[in-house]
Amino acid sequence: MKQESKLFGITILSAAVLGLSACTSYDHKDYPRESWFTQPTQVIEADQFKKVEEPLKVSLVVNYLWEGRPIVTEPFEERPADWREQYGLWFAAERYLEETGLFKIVKEDDKEKQGVMTIDVTRAMDEKTKAAVAAKKADPDKHPEKIVYEYDMTMKMDLSLADGKKFEAVPKTDHMFIGHEDSKERELGQDPKRFTFSYFNNMDFHTEFVRRFYKQMIFEGVKAMEEKGL
Repeated sequence: MKQESKLFGITILSAAVLGLSACTSYDHKDYPRESWFTQPTQVIEADQFKKVEEPLKVSLVVNYLWEGRPIVTEPFEERPADWREQYGLWFAAERYLEETGLFKIVKEDDKEKQGVMTIDVTRAMDEKTKAAVAAKKADPDKHPEKIVYEYDMTMKMDLSLADGKKFEAVPKTDHMFIGHEDSKERELGQDPKRFTFSYFNNMDFHTEFVRRFYKQMIFEGVKAMEEKGL
């Protein structure tokens, strides 16, 4: 019970960090409310995977680099605020992998474990966005335009099964947008969708990255593994 409480606390902290990072410089009226993929992206949903009687029982490892920097988790005293994001991504990956119906995430020492899924994630703010953020912060009056946030994210997925089979996948989706319904970039985007944004809860802005883009990448990787005979 104590371990479960600790993990629940980490999840809450992760969500808080996703909400607080990079939002503090902007008036709430400038926050975007739509997200979209680059062309061409084949959007994948959980019901597109084959049905299996027994999901594979695998443990899960998520390695995360933010702006090229590994996330420090130990020792505790040296942890930056973003260490919680890695745990948040682990919990999100567990959820999305299980949504496919092909996997059941178990503990590392589970006697029924059939393999290990390792996900390596890198995420960085696009250079255009960095420049726009810096310019707006330095002189808001001179740059009244609304920011379209772009992020680059890459992923590599490795599945090693106890019977010796190995699967590797590199999802094609690697760029993400969050902007406004009148953003010019949206006109060339794939599958734009509006997301709920609360005035009192700006963490919706950042969790949209995980909800749509991280899930899309994981689903792409699992679909590729499925096509290879998983």
